[in-house]
Amino acid sequence: MAKARALGKGLGNLIPVNEKHEEIKPEDNSGLKEIKISEILPNPNQPRRTFSDASIEELSHTIKLHGVIQPIVVQKSSHGYELISGERRVRACKKAGFLKIPAIVRVVSSRESFEMAILENIQREDLNPIEEAIAYKKLSEESGLKITEIALRMGKNRTTISNLVRLLNFPEKVQNYIRDGKITEGQARPVLSIADEKKQIETIEKIIAESWTARQVEDYVADLLGGAKPGKTSSGKSNSKDPSIMKLESKLRTKYSSKVEVQHNETNGKGKIVLHYSNLDQMESILQEMGIKA
Repeated sequence: MAKARALGKGLGNLIPVNEKHEEIKPEDNSGLKEIKISEILPNPNQPRRTFSDASIEELSHTIKLHGVIQPIVVQKSSHGYELISGERRVRACKKAGFLKIPAIVRVVSSRESFEMAILENIQREDLNPIEEAIAYKKLSEESGLKITEIALRMGKNRTTISNLVRLLNFPEKVQNYIRDGKITEGQARPVLSIADEKKQIETIEKIIAESWTARQVEDYVADLLGGAKPGKTSSGKSNSKDPSIMKLESKLRTKYSSKVEVQHNETNGKGKIVLHYSNLDQMESILQEMGIKA
């Protein structure tokens, strides 16, 4: 059996560099050290659940040639070291036959560890929409942070995060379609306006089969909910709406992922906007989007 290599092409290739491509000396960061890969425990809060074998293989090949340029981040635990960020690098090093890996040892709280893991994955664009949504929701639940606060910490728009978290209102089957990349977030989000889960799944599968654009989905959902289809009501009265009202309903429906009715009286200029929700989670999402604390 071939003996596993400890450091590939040498320690020099494993020394990390800063943003100026200068070597980080041990005295510059007292937490920087080499640790045994066998002592590293996975991060229980790792937001990413799927790892591409091809991606790990590619990274492993790169590490064999150039070493590990960026150290992983860990924290000391009773059984060794718990990984904070860098799981792909750990997996790739194992595949390359390395026994050790450069690491920065940090002392952080569980919330900070989770935030760092999320940040690394988001910055590297490695999470799918469902994984990212689960990560934000878990961070909110465990830390008590509101969507606005999470958005500030992550450097993202509040609406972007709110829309991602709303994807978790879909049944598991639809979430899997999004997770597997069969449908995009933009295509799926308008379907949240449909309250019935069975109808949601049927609509999503129709979108996938016919390769609809997000705009086509919005139009279909609007027709399905009766908000944009002219005709007559059961009482025989005209159900046609002003195009500007229909456009406004469509915008609000997309923004809040909810069925929306805009009722406007041309005579006196009065009216009302009605937002529907199918459960308390959806109501809370709408209120958060409005900046209202439930």
